[in-house]
Amino acid sequence: MSEITIRRFRAGEGDLLGQVLHRAVHEGTVGAYDEAQRVAWSPAPLRGPDWDARLTRTVTLVAWAGRDPAGFMTLLPGTGYLDLAYVSPDWQGQGVAAMLCGLLERCALRQGLDRLSTDASVLARRFFLKQGWQDGPRQDVTRHGVTLHNYRMAKDLKPALERAA
Repeated sequence: MSEITIRRFRAGEGDLLGQVLHRAVHEGTVGAYDEAQRVAWSPAPLRGPDWDARLTRTVTLVAWAGRDPAGFMTLLPGTGYLDLAYVSPDWQGQGVAAMLCGLLERCALRQGLDRLSTDASVLARRFFLKQGWQDGPRQDVTRHGVTLHNYRMAKDLKPALERAA
């Protein structure tokens, strides 16, 4: 595995991350979602100033393999909601998501948060369960007239004894 470095998102990198998201959906979720669902989820790569601004407003951590983004995750500030979590198909299964998730959890703790939540895809659900997240209900979401499903999940960041104190 090439060396991975992780750093905060920088304005102007949004188009690259839009490509990662699009490829992750269209190549990385085959078998979990059919073609119509993948197209509804990501009809085209996200790009442009609005997408860049969305990433700038969140805590966005990006994993880099040299000059290429290997993956990214976003945390909505102050809420504990992990909004986006995507790894390039070239890097899936190589620990990139675990590195990003661990660093994002530390960012959340520094913000004073003690719980994270997310709406995880079928594949992301498996990953989050391995990271100690609690499984939640299956949800049906309609995008562009197509129904997809995901799972509401959460993770307590502080031990139960510390939360009770």
